Amino acid sequence: MFNSMILILLLVLIACVCIYKWYSDKQWQKKPLRNFPFFYRGKLFWYSRSVATTIGVFCKNTDGEWCVLANQRGKGAPDFQGFWNITCGYLEHDVTGEENCQKEIYEETGVFVPVELIKFRGVKTDPSENRQNVSLRYSAVLSGACDDYETTDEHSEKDEVADIRWIPLSEVSDYEWAFGHEELIDKMFNEHIENKVA
Repeated sequence: MFNSMILILLLVLIACVCIYKWYSDKQWQKKPLRNFPFFYRGKLFWYSRSVATTIGVFCKNTDGEWCVLANQRGKGAPDFQGFWNITCGYLEHDVTGEENCQKEIYEETGVFVPVELIKFRGVKTDPSENRQNVSLRYSAVLSGACDDYETTDEHSEKDEVADIRWIPLSEVSDYEWAFGHEELIDKMFNEHIENKVA
């Protein structure tokens, strides 16, 4: 009898905690997010929306067909596991957007792209998408053929990358993409690369 009462009280307590958490989350979601200051190691910083870099790296294969460098998100990725993306990542401190792109490309694919080839293409600030991240968008065109650039995931975080491929643009729609990258690849290529590079 005593054990039954303890079990019932425990279940009631768990239910109360769950209801409180659900209600608190609902109330928090109603409040608009605001930037706020905080101190870290004696310096004042501001909390605000995160900034990421996204880069489409294009090259022709040995058949002369344009391809985009992409990686499949592994089981260690924080979201969209199994989906494909062009190289992207949060902007690190003390680097330019172009330098961040170079670092992310190397970490996620093993391909080294000189900073001079990385060109700024625009910014996406829509707060209704991707956790309100601000996305700085870049592209790069590599000379030669895709096969000239060896790919590897040895520089990435454990299980972050499941596969790396040079995907022909004609096959992009055959893949499942994270973050709307399928449309972004098409936009980047059509607006900035097609008819501008032989």
